[in-house]
Amino acid sequence: MSDERSILAKYGQRKVVLILALLLASLVATGFVWAHKQVHIITDGQNYTVSTLYSSPYKILQQAGITLSPEDEIRLSTTSVATGTVIEVFRAVPVTVIYQGKNINLLAAKPTVRDIANQAGIPQEKVRLMPGDDTKPIAGMNIKAITLSEKIEEQEIPELYQIIRQPDPTLEKGVEETVQAGENGLKKATVRVKFEDGIKVSADVLSEVVAVSAKPQIIRVGTRDMVDTSRGAMRFRGVRYMEASAYLPTDGSSQGLTATGIAAGHGIVAVDPDVIPLGTRVYVPGYGMGLAADTGGAIVGDKIDLCMESASEAYRFGRRTVKVYILDE
Repeated sequence: MSDERSILAKYGQRKVVLILALLLASLVATGFVWAHKQVHIITDGQNYTVSTLYSSPYKILQQAGITLSPEDEIRLSTTSVATGTVIEVFRAVPVTVIYQGKNINLLAAKPTVRDIANQAGIPQEKVRLMPGDDTKPIAGMNIKAITLSEKIEEQEIPELYQIIRQPDPTLEKGVEETVQAGENGLKKATVRVKFEDGIKVSADVLSEVVAVSAKPQIIRVGTRDMVDTSRGAMRFRGVRYMEASAYLPTDGSSQGLTATGIAAGHGIVAVDPDVIPLGTRVYVPGYGMGLAADTGGAIVGDKIDLCMESASEAYRFGRRTVKVYILDE
């Protein structure tokens, strides 16, 4: 009898363990756990916190009254639901992915543009997305997947010549003479050329060697700022070549007065004040010293009108190009 009672006792214990195991399995299968969990939900721009016994995120959302469409997706911050888990809902929105000349229309519920590109089968290597990978999708967004490529080319690149300016005291200030004409050289370069959707966007020189050396342009630059006049050597600050004409003292007014109010006569010249300010002293070879003290309606730009003493002198002078030294004060 004692053996029978022992067997019955063991059998009873096993039955209790089996019942408890089945009960636990049933609780787990139905989504319940032994303790409440504080779970956070982010959806439609709102944040919620719920206390739940469920382990299924979908039942937790149902508990919170949040409805999902078949295209919507969710993401968990943890591998399984636990206290502190964040459940984020991503609503499906229509987007268009443009890739290799084709439009791919999708209804996507993804957190980033890169995730949508993955859904569309766009490779991650050698592709740039516009907008950027981490951009949050919005309804109606166009996502452009740009194919990146590159190739190595051998190119000939001109080596631009240098310009060497040599000061020369034998030449007047403002005068330049080319002693040697410049010639470009030639470099052979290895270049990495980058393309976006087959269109060249940049080229980086990896290495280069000089095949033909450039020949510099050499220019003599005048530094002499003295000119010999009837009054001796005088310093000048600039030289202009101007179209010159001649006028008589009474051409401007019957009283023979200039625009500045002084009497016209030999040595008084009419200028454009925007070119040579009134009151400036000048020297014109073949005419002599002059004072810019008059103006004229036709004297605009690089033009100068020289006052003569007689009509015959003015007639002989006519119209010509003259060199005008603008003297230092």
